[in-house]
Amino acid sequence: MPNNPNINLSTVITWLFYLVPIYIFLISPALRILSPSNEHQRQDAANPIFDWSAFDDADYDLLVSGLNVTDDSFISPEDNDLDKLNCREDDYRVHIFSYKPLIIYVENFFRDAEADYLVAVSGGKWSPSIISDGTSVRVDPSVRRSDRALLDRDNVVRCAEERARSFQGWRPWLYIERMWTQRYNASGHYRHHYDWRGSAAQRGGDRLSTFMVYLDANCTGGGTNFPRLRMPRKSQWCRFIECDDAHRDVYEGVTFKPIKGNAVFWENLRPDGTGYPETWHAALPVLSGRKVGLNIWSWYQPPVRRV
Repeated sequence: MPNNPNINLSTVITWLFYLVPIYIFLISPALRILSPSNEHQRQDAANPIFDWSAFDDADYDLLVSGLNVTDDSFISPEDNDLDKLNCREDDYRVHIFSYKPLIIYVENFFRDAEADYLVAVSGGKWSPSIISDGTSVRVDPSVRRSDRALLDRDNVVRCAEERARSFQGWRPWLYIERMWTQRYNASGHYRHHYDWRGSAAQRGGDRLSTFMVYLDANCTGGGTNFPRLRMPRKSQWCRFIECDDAHRDVYEGVTFKPIKGNAVFWENLRPDGTGYPETWHAALPVLSGRKVGLNIWSWYQPPVRRV
């Protein structure tokens, strides 16, 4: 006698009606009780950055840095005695531009004397800026035309590092990369790009955030353009961004003006470690004069458990 498909379907629905509540209310809670560490791992994998609710104090104490923080060729080690640096009190002003992604405009992030000093100590160190695809590096002026200089970690630079850390709330497992100044002469530019690579979600580490600080802005052009951001409605923002129709006819989105001492801060990564597409940005061509910027990148490296 052939099977009746209606009977089979009815039987399946009946079993699901009984089994689904059993799994939700009995089996799943029992698994969480029996395997709490696996639950932490699932939470951490889904939301790996700064979700410390998945760890109790004992768990946190078992975590150590996943990065070699004693090698200062890439990361700047934190200072244990900040009093000796005699850093200035923070007196900058902040304006929140966006919440998702978090973008903050910072007035007077560096004082004129600090900016002038960093430009001066960059002299004699300039070399052509490079681009990288993750496996190789090259110089390509059609993509990036500028010069860069690696800053020595003197007291001024170390105070700037601490300023960047404190601005972000001294987050765990967040490290300040070695700082580079960037010089853009006439026709200098950097085409649209991301600062992130999307590797944090795979536990490989990535650039969580960026400060773009303007150290010298004696130029025309040279703004920082975010084509995927929306123009704000309030005219007060026109102090810091390009609002004239002639500029907006050429460039989409939002362009921050280069203003000496000021900075644009943005977060590159979502809480799950993936990158924000809105952070696609470019250094627009300098039409005349010179612009000098300072990149402050914060590197997030997931912790590992003590062996």
